[in-house]
Amino acid sequence: MSSLNDDYSKLLDYLETQKKSSEGYALKRRKPSEVKQEQVALATQKLLEDSQIHSYVPPNLDKKVKKSKGFNVAKFESMMRSKLIDDYKKIQTYERPYISVGELYTCMRQNYYSRSRYAIDLEEQFRFAWLYMFQRVGDEIHAVVQDVYNFTEKEKTIVSEKFKTKGRLDGIRDGFLFEIKSVDPDKFDYKCQRDHFLQANIYAHILNTEYNYKIHTIVILYVFRNLKQIVPFDLAIDPPLAESLLSRAPMLKNAIEKKIIPDPIGANISHCQWCSYKKYCEKDKCNEVLQPFNKVKKQKKLEKQKAEVKQKKVEKVIEPSKGSEPPIKKGAFLL
Repeated sequence: MSSLNDDYSKLLDYLETQKKSSEGYALKRRKPSEVKQEQVALATQKLLEDSQIHSYVPPNLDKKVKKSKGFNVAKFESMMRSKLIDDYKKIQTYERPYISVGELYTCMRQNYYSRSRYAIDLEEQFRFAWLYMFQRVGDEIHAVVQDVYNFTEKEKTIVSEKFKTKGRLDGIRDGFLFEIKSVDPDKFDYKCQRDHFLQANIYAHILNTEYNYKIHTIVILYVFRNLKQIVPFDLAIDPPLAESLLSRAPMLKNAIEKKIIPDPIGANISHCQWCSYKKYCEKDKCNEVLQPFNKVKKQKKLEKQKAEVKQKKVEKVIEPSKGSEPPIKKGAFLL
């Protein structure tokens, strides 16, 4: 019986040896690229398994986080809102002899109200307190890109004495003018926003016409706030467009000095939707340019009137004359 067991054990050892040798032979016959790919996959899997020790997640942590005793989120939001309000008040104390570039492609009437210090609800104006965080993150993103990419000039302040306009650009290098924008990756549609182009286009025009620069291309850099991607757009400069926007600066400056409320030139419906000065704008009359929200109302009113006129015409055609019988067609049988 023991000899039978020994023979059986030898048979198992022999089969195991044959299995290993056949696997080794098959491995030798495989292509080097296949072997390397499998080795990389195994190494990656081992690396992931080893790294699990560094991704510890505390137990019983649901998506709904319990209120912290050490950090008050609501208080933090209130503190950020206070920062935004303080910054706004500080800017309002400045004497600003120049019109900013950002005021040239936004609503002229809104800029007039702001410059004239019309009263607004600052708590409502800055109800989205996380704007402060976005601004600080944006500043750091700007600094990183500017330091790493080695711009010839960065954070350059430019002044147009011709149009009494002032602005500050992000970077210049080899005839390219750069503007850096931080964006939410979930909301980015991979298109260049028109306002961003208008801003950079005005900078380029001032540099070319008043500083003897030779800017030929605008580059808008969109940096994702998750710090995982940068999307650049190369755009040709448009001098006539820049000139037309710069011509608004003397108009706004004149309105402020003479206290004449300008028309809402440059406004669009999205500006009106969130404008803190809308209550003033609704009361103030317009000369040539209507408020966008009034344009929409007027358009809807006209469409309604046209629909009513069309409906009346249809009713008039199908309505029979009073006291008359409907005509009887020839050849009809009367029962």
